[in-house]
Amino acid sequence: TATSSCLPQTGALLPAKHYHHQLNGMIHTAIASFLGCLSLAQSALAFKTVVPSSPRRMHQLTYSCIIKTSTPIRHLSTHIFSTSTATRMTSSGDTAGQSVKYIDAGANLLDSMYQGTYHGKPRHEPDLDIVLQRAHEKGVQSIISLAGTVKESKELLDLINDLDQNEDNDRVKVFGTVGIHPTRCAEEFAEKDFDGDTWIPKKSQQQTEIIQNLTALASKGKTSGNVVAIGEFGLDYARLEFCPKDIQHIGLRAQLEVAIETKLPLYLHNRDSGDDLFAILSEYKDRLSVGNEGGIIRGIVHSFDETVEIANKFISLGLYIGINGCSLKTQENIANVKDIALERLILETDCPWCDIRQTHAGYSHIQSAFPSKKEKQYSRDIGKEFCVKNRTEPC
Repeated sequence: TATSSCLPQTGALLPAKHYHHQLNGMIHTAIASFLGCLSLAQSALAFKTVVPSSPRRMHQLTYSCIIKTSTPIRHLSTHIFSTSTATRMTSSGDTAGQSVKYIDAGANLLDSMYQGTYHGKPRHEPDLDIVLQRAHEKGVQSIISLAGTVKESKELLDLINDLDQNEDNDRVKVFGTVGIHPTRCAEEFAEKDFDGDTWIPKKSQQQTEIIQNLTALASKGKTSGNVVAIGEFGLDYARLEFCPKDIQHIGLRAQLEVAIETKLPLYLHNRDSGDDLFAILSEYKDRLSVGNEGGIIRGIVHSFDETVEIANKFISLGLYIGINGCSLKTQENIANVKDIALERLILETDCPWCDIRQTHAGYSHIQSAFPSKKEKQYSRDIGKEFCVKNRTEPC
């Protein structure tokens, strides 16, 4: 659907060609901004726009954008803004017969489920290679995998290096983030008191060392082209049993310093904390936006499930909004997502989590399904024919 930036201020409808021109410019700007968000360059852009046959049909306006690159190992090549169909549309409205290409903008490929372990219990052989192959076959061209601790950040870069060295592996390209999840900030930035009941912030020298290690890791990954953001970090007030607010704030501010130093985009976590997260980001806006066109903060607020008002606050800073199954659990969630400007939405799975279940409001909108088996009944032998039930995959 057309956004307000594409409509005349008077509210009068102009000829379709007017919207074609305005929307082309809007799409080009949005894609250029998003590519900048991922610190990528040297991409040749080609896009096609479906223009409605009459102004009355503006609500049916869809578009598709295809990014082509000559060096896929270093640069994301994808269909960033998906249409509601599974094929690219020509300007006449006919299908061009070309499959849509996607980025999964948020996955957790280090999760133990892809090694066959569920809640600490081994169920089947590791099958990440099968998962990545299936993603490739279904049009997923790139995946951004997330880290939640310093240790995980190192493990993720090792995984990406191993995948890149497998030249015979016809699969998606995996990129990574470096950062500390808000619910795990206590593990890194604090220690328990003598009684073991309260988290106490570590000494400033210890915290400085943590930041130096993160900065060095992120800088190395940025140089190799494998690290595209700092994260996943932010605030989570829904699970304070894992980390209290004061320690989360220490971790957030510390990692914002890493982002400023490395000039990498932000991969942000926000759960029941939108106003506080926006306030802190606003404090750092001038430093985070240095060198960015328009003075924006580059990044994504992922797995978004708050109100459209909170979303628009983040968008005002220049950020994108990432949505997955957790963003579509209730009718209220769906109503909020519908009201977020389309050009600011980014698709992600947050796999193996955030699946859309039959009890969720979003389930009624699902048009594709994959045969699945419970983890106890699954094995590599049937991995190409079946997914694992309730274990989300990039495909």
